[in-house]
Amino acid sequence: MRVALVAPFVAAIDERAPQIGGAQAVIADLARGLRDRGHAVTLLAPRGSKVRGTAVVDLGIDADPRGAFGSGTDVASQVAAFAAVGAWLAAHPFDVVHAHAFDAPAFACVRGSNVIHTLHLPPIDEPVVAAARTASATLATVSESCRAAWANAGVRVDQLLQNGIDLAAIPVGRGDGGYLAFAGRMSAEKDPAAACRVARAIGLPLRLAGPIYDERYFAGEVEPRLGPDVTYLGALDRSALWAMVGGASATLLPVRWDEPFGMVALESLAVGTPVAAYARGGLTEVVCDGRSGALVAPDDEPAFIDGVRRAIGVRRDDCRGDAARYDLARMLDAHEALYRRISTAA
Repeated sequence: MRVALVAPFVAAIDERAPQIGGAQAVIADLARGLRDRGHAVTLLAPRGSKVRGTAVVDLGIDADPRGAFGSGTDVASQVAAFAAVGAWLAAHPFDVVHAHAFDAPAFACVRGSNVIHTLHLPPIDEPVVAAARTASATLATVSESCRAAWANAGVRVDQLLQNGIDLAAIPVGRGDGGYLAFAGRMSAEKDPAAACRVARAIGLPLRLAGPIYDERYFAGEVEPRLGPDVTYLGALDRSALWAMVGGASATLLPVRWDEPFGMVALESLAVGTPVAAYARGGLTEVVCDGRSGALVAPDDEPAFIDGVRRAIGVRRDDCRGDAARYDLARMLDAHEALYRRISTAA
């Protein structure tokens, strides 16, 4: 089957480098996995993208990190970028076109009976919500929580395509580093500053990893909290991230928004490290309270501190077992089943 994957134009998808978010890593895994199953995969992504064994089309479009979450977006450049994508696809037929971009023009420019749009984020941007309501394509999302949020926003979601992870490629950590971990964008919705406060309240060192997405937030809320016991490691590639999280006693996810899925939580469980998180969005599906971590009421920091203590006590084998529910093979099976149905109907 000939499959075209259309990436978000927020950041290049370069498997050799750290990614800005979970969606980029998932798209790279999807491209490689489909290729390994015998499909011809083409990736349309920002300039500088590279995924092993995958044809990457360079349309001359540079990454625009301002486009994420509708912040400071240059709508004209978005329209131009996705018009170029639509024109290229019109001249190059595929059995299935699978778009992953969270930009309103993507829905207008990439459309048709063989087109799928996966909504990797909740309905947080009204122009995107309006565009999704009138999309001429199959719509999918990554968790039951996210599907319910889109339904409440008046958007029909046809398919659940949960993210997955290649467990065989991820080494199990020992959790003997004597520290706590935080992984994610340095931004208010992920709230690494709260992780700093919680770690100090518990009395354990904290290691922070992730790209600086919001420089003002990082400078005002995170940087002043760094010190001998709180270390910022920067953005890590996946192997380094797994090693860091694998050595931790627990991973802290004090998120201030409804996580659409929770790839950091899944990667943490995969290396055997329990997760303490606010019970928001897809985290309530990935983390099993009491078995692979602790989920507490949103924004209740004292409860979160108690949750970290509970999480540290769970069995690491149980964490790995819960991660197996989202093995990459299951993700690929679900995508292939939808692709066959879409291509046959088209």
